[in-house]
Amino acid sequence: MKKEKVAIVRCRSYKQKEVNLAVRKILDLLEFPADKYKKVLIKPNVVGLFDKNQEAIITHPSIVRAIKKTFADADVGESSFMNTEAALNKLGYKEFKPIVFEKNKIVKIRDKKAKILKEFYLPESVKRADLIINVPKMKTHTLAKMTGAIKNLYGCIPGGEKQVFHARARGDEEFSKLLVDIYQNIFPELNILDAVIAMEGEGPTSGKQRKVNLILASRSAIALDIAMAKIMGYHPSEILAIREAERRFGKINIEIIGDLKKIRNLHFKKPLNYKKKQAKKMLDQLVEEKIVCNTQICTRCAKCFAHCPMKAISMKPFPEVDVKKCIRCFCCIEICPTNAMHLGDKFNK
Repeated sequence: MKKEKVAIVRCRSYKQKEVNLAVRKILDLLEFPADKYKKVLIKPNVVGLFDKNQEAIITHPSIVRAIKKTFADADVGESSFMNTEAALNKLGYKEFKPIVFEKNKIVKIRDKKAKILKEFYLPESVKRADLIINVPKMKTHTLAKMTGAIKNLYGCIPGGEKQVFHARARGDEEFSKLLVDIYQNIFPELNILDAVIAMEGEGPTSGKQRKVNLILASRSAIALDIAMAKIMGYHPSEILAIREAERRFGKINIEIIGDLKKIRNLHFKKPLNYKKKQAKKMLDQLVEEKIVCNTQICTRCAKCFAHCPMKAISMKPFPEVDVKKCIRCFCCIEICPTNAMHLGDKFNK
């Protein structure tokens, strides 16, 4: 069993001085050779522009700013689910002159060992980098249970291709295989998790803030996700992306270094479609639950309609989901700017 270090450092706010010290300590703990790399790319999690709760939704720019103190010439790149450039500019990333991946040249990837993506495209900036610094956000996730280091690399897929991939990989098991296909073609050598303010409940965009006051890092994305899962109250084997990654690359035993000697379970509130025991009867029951719209807060912006990969949503005049077409990728829930789309029928009870 391979042993991987996960450094955990306390950071109680996003004040730049405090974040700088935490990130510097993280790099020292990992003994990371910063001067070894010439072309560095930082990949944060900027899923999109939402009206509120941004500190819990995106990687805070102070984390990236602190990383660039060590990697001054590093590029920053991202592809949000929608309106990447506007999101980056309005959320504090403009100063980094970020690369918008959907505007980048693309490189064709062929991977015979992949389970889902035998051929796909990645931005040239991702493939040219000799170091990817993966900077995810600690959040629960309606489909994947949590969004961590492996899941964050999905943002390397340019623009609307993400919707196409959801249609190709239906359900959490197939989607997790797809995530690992992407991971094994990028392999970030440094992974730094923003867990100062996290999200619990209906993540990755509709949940509630949860103060964790930590920054975690590892050279292994899998090890970082294992530590993150334990903190959130998941058993790592419940996270299908972790299970698939360990199946392909071997089991990992994590060694905690830094401010914590051991991981404490913080019992995060889980998404509605998650049940701890995951008994088959319970899962079958949940599959029947429909995605519904809270018409009291819906603005009829039609973003869910426009971005549904299966065209399963109609505007009548509010969004209605065709259960026969719906593949339960939960993109409509993730993309809704007012959190009007939810699993279940709770608004009518």
